[in-house]
Amino acid sequence: MDDGIRSHLPLAGEQIIVTGAGSGIGAATAVLAAAKGAEVAAADIHRESAEAVCGQIAGGGGRAIAVEVDVSDEAQVEAMISRTVQELGGLTGIVNNAGVIVTRPLTETSVEEWDRCLDINARGVFLGCKHAVRHFLDRGIAGSIVNTGSISALTGQHGQAAYAASKGAIVQLTRQIAVEHAAHGIRCNSVGPGSVHSAVLSSFLASQPDPGAAEASLAAQHPVGRIGDAEEVAAANCFLLSREASFITGTNLQVDGGYTAV
Repeated sequence: MDDGIRSHLPLAGEQIIVTGAGSGIGAATAVLAAAKGAEVAAADIHRESAEAVCGQIAGGGGRAIAVEVDVSDEAQVEAMISRTVQELGGLTGIVNNAGVIVTRPLTETSVEEWDRCLDINARGVFLGCKHAVRHFLDRGIAGSIVNTGSISALTGQHGQAAYAASKGAIVQLTRQIAVEHAAHGIRCNSVGPGSVHSAVLSSFLASQPDPGAAEASLAAQHPVGRIGDAEEVAAANCFLLSREASFITGTNLQVDGGYTAV
């Protein structure tokens, strides 16, 4: 893309990390952020998946690096941010999107399943926020953070005790960070997807006795009558990252086809 055209894009001049960027919402967000002018660090626990997304971005004329990271490991999160700053020249935003789902009744949920879900979903977001904010404060950057919540953060869902708890924690952590750091020019928001075609949804459906019936039921629960696409959530993520959302912080934006409005 011509540099003159790119300079007028809404994320021009931004360096953005997207975790869980190897598939689904993360991949769609990384690709769209690059199309909107950002330089992107596509971070994922699966390096090959992140590299494939970087190849897609490069094919569109963008710049991206692949970073292998386990977001529940603090040293790896710190290294992710350091590498991004070193190779892209800075860091102005992060989308903490990496996550897993555990589908199990409360009484059958093991401690190991609970810990895994909370470690990746809640702890992973906490670590991404913590070290991004440290970077922003150290360099006086008015950075932007977007965290991936869920309809499960706001509504009860059968068999999602661990997942719902982790996503509820993310929404409240987002508000806390927004309040603590608004005076520093740092914005923090969350996006709550409804049912979206993604690896997480596929995992959930595969755990059901009749995946096809489960998918049809999910679609019917959304007033718009369908399951969403990852690109629709990516659009919300990129808007909140951008200067167009400069007066928005502490918000949980539900991108859920009306699910939580019922």
